[in-house]
Amino acid sequence: MSSALAVVDLTKKYGQFTAVREVTFAVPAGSVVGLLGPNGSGKSSVLHCITGIVALTAGTITMGGYPHHAAAAKAILGFVPDDLSLPMNLTGAEYLDLVRRLQPACDRSLMRELLELLGLEAATGKLVAEYSHGMKRKLQMVAAMSHSPSLLILDEPFRGLDPEAHLILRTLMDSFVAAGGGVLVATHDLVAAQTYCHTVSIFCEGEIAAAGAPLELMMEYDRSSLEEVFLAAAGIEERTKQVQQRISEIRLHTSRNSAHDRQGRPTG
Repeated sequence: MSSALAVVDLTKKYGQFTAVREVTFAVPAGSVVGLLGPNGSGKSSVLHCITGIVALTAGTITMGGYPHHAAAAKAILGFVPDDLSLPMNLTGAEYLDLVRRLQPACDRSLMRELLELLGLEAATGKLVAEYSHGMKRKLQMVAAMSHSPSLLILDEPFRGLDPEAHLILRTLMDSFVAAGGGVLVATHDLVAAQTYCHTVSIFCEGEIAAAGAPLELMMEYDRSSLEEVFLAAAGIEERTKQVQQRISEIRLHTSRNSAHDRQGRPTG
């Protein structure tokens, strides 16, 4: 199976700090691959290297067989960042017109269809500054998919979406993958990742601590969910249990105090 994305021995350093160390993974065409990991584990650095936001220190990245910095690679990439970096002083229509100018392969009819599917058609005359978080996310998805890319990189794509928009976006992803596209998703939503990711890579301190299909990892780690695998692979299972226990004790203590206050308080 061909790879929509191949990352080989990727290393990224910021000064003396190594954020990512010799990471290797691939996104086969027709699949969804998840990047999972605690905050600060290196996921964002990987995405920024792939998309060219920052320069990699060592290793190679190819998209559809092209070097990631080549124009041919950029032409087949659709990227939705998590930070919602959009020009607030433009209307939705003006922003999409800018996208069309920067990406000549954009299909106007596909763009209109995506706007309609995501319920944004009526909002394109409004300033992006007036959009809700979910509307901005939808606008980014339209911009990312309107030139028919073969690789989508999505950073927390479902954050802030209402249930209907979540379902529509999942359906779009399914259709994209069924047509042979590859999707790389960075997410903290482990429950959702267990259902839609064909494989996942779990990051810990700049390295991949575990990788494979969710069900295979659950069997390997003898856990009942991807969430439990994540905690074990990332080395935070015991700490999480301790925190949960402490929270439970605090809640019980608060409950006892509240009951005592109610019992001892004068009733006037």
